[in-house]
Amino acid sequence: MDKARSLFIIVALLGGAGACNRTPAEQQQNAVEAQNEANRKIHEANQEAAEKTAEVRKDVNEKAAETRKEYDKTVAEGNEKVAEIKQDAREKAASAQANANEAIRDANRGVVAADESLRTWGQQRIDSLNNRIDEARVKAEKAKPEARAEFEAGMKDVQAKRDALVSEFASLDTRSEKTVDKFKGRVDAEIDRLKERVDRLEKRL
Repeated sequence: MDKARSLFIIVALLGGAGACNRTPAEQQQNAVEAQNEANRKIHEANQEAAEKTAEVRKDVNEKAAETRKEYDKTVAEGNEKVAEIKQDAREKAASAQANANEAIRDANRGVVAADESLRTWGQQRIDSLNNRIDEARVKAEKAKPEARAEFEAGMKDVQAKRDALVSEFASLDTRSEKTVDKFKGRVDAEIDRLKERVDRLEKRL
């Protein structure tokens, strides 16, 4: 035990003596070399970290791009389906309205005044208004929802006034020629006004 301790003390003394024997210039050089070595290792570590970070970011960006592409594809498919659904709804609405218009014409024909000549004249005037309404509705089906809603609101008033005219045909006293002529003049003027109203509503689409 004493021999080992003595040997250790001798080695330590020799090492200390060696360090003590270095000149200040040598010690400074050793310090510089140690710092250079540390700087080299720091640079290598930073470079390695930068490369790994770049790889991670590249991988994340690629996956994000794939995800975005799938998202855009899903949105596009969804929009296409929505457009198809809306188009189908518009077509069904147009078909339903056309059937309703025909039913309205049939109903109107049934309540037109009994006098055949007046009935023929009146139906022609009412049909001309109905045809103008139908033409405007075709254009309205392709309009934006807001414009179409405004159009439909205006058309309710036009249709109400048209129906009022038809009702007047049913209650008209055809025995008086003067009464019939006066009625025809008023109907002509009213139908022309309603057509102009339809024209204005159509221009707003």
